[in-house]
Amino acid sequence: MRYWGTESRVTDKKKPGSKGKRRAPRKHTPAAVASGGSVKPFLRKFYRHQAVVSGPVQRVFVLLVIAGLIYAFVLGDGGAIRIAMLRHDRSKLDSRIAEMRQNIALLETEITRLETDPFYIEKTGRERYGYMRPDERVYKIIPNDRKKKK
Repeated sequence: MRYWGTESRVTDKKKPGSKGKRRAPRKHTPAAVASGGSVKPFLRKFYRHQAVVSGPVQRVFVLLVIAGLIYAFVLGDGGAIRIAMLRHDRSKLDSRIAEMRQNIALLETEITRLETDPFYIEKTGRERYGYMRPDERVYKIIPNDRKKKK
């Protein structure tokens, strides 16, 4: 068996029926090896000690690789399920932010009305806090449903 780069050291032996001529060893240049040489002798040097794996072991290895890929792309931190959950959470937070902005706008208008509108101030005082003027009487109307339950 010959390996790449050893051809210059090997001489042709006398073959039966030959006249005994010896050929001069060929000089190898990188271009000559690349164009006419085979890659197999070069690779044999690296694959000499190659391990043979049986079919069931190969299947288990393939299944482990597939399981790892499924975990990485579906179940892991960057997986599809986690991304879907994060998108759902983001949409809920976006809707909550929009609701809060609406509340802010309503409260700001109420603040400006309380600062500038005297009739709104009086209305708010009467409705929320039960204020009344000294010369007023307050009547509470109780619905009939409450009278019957008592």
